[in-house]
Amino acid sequence: MKKQKYILIVVLTMVGSLIQSCSSDDDSGTPTSDTYIRFTIDGTDYDFGNIITAESLSITFNGNNGETIQDVGDTRISIYLPLDIAVGNHDIEGGAFGGDYKVSFTSEPMGFDFDFAQSGNINVTSVSDDYVEGTFTATITSESDETINLVNGEFKAMPIE
Repeated sequence: MKKQKYILIVVLTMVGSLIQSCSSDDDSGTPTSDTYIRFTIDGTDYDFGNIITAESLSITFNGNNGETIQDVGDTRISIYLPLDIAVGNHDIEGGAFGGDYKVSFTSEPMGFDFDFAQSGNINVTSVSDDYVEGTFTATITSESDETINLVNGEFKAMPIE
């Protein structure tokens, strides 16, 4: 089941990448982005740029430590919001099948394989035609009962037009 979910996320990420790349106004040929997902786990800071936005039953902001969409690296995060994103504080509830606001995390070195946060908070601070911005915290437990806390999380990503 996890592999199917992972494949679905990868497909959605690729589709989102294509949609995002088609809407770019930057013809310079130099990839630059001011989108990001940042957070801290046990004193280690993670900073992913060039966030990919995908839409299906929800809007998903995807970050990873890889070089490209084909090379996603060994650590990935996704922030899920409903299609009608609302400014305000929203609790993360119930893991993969919980509410509208979710966070998933994969890290091969840490032993997490597409695990969803059981609790936390996503605070959407701004929604515009250009960007969705906010902060987040999340508590995630792996299948082997390892628990991590993502703190000082912040994101800035492009919405789907």
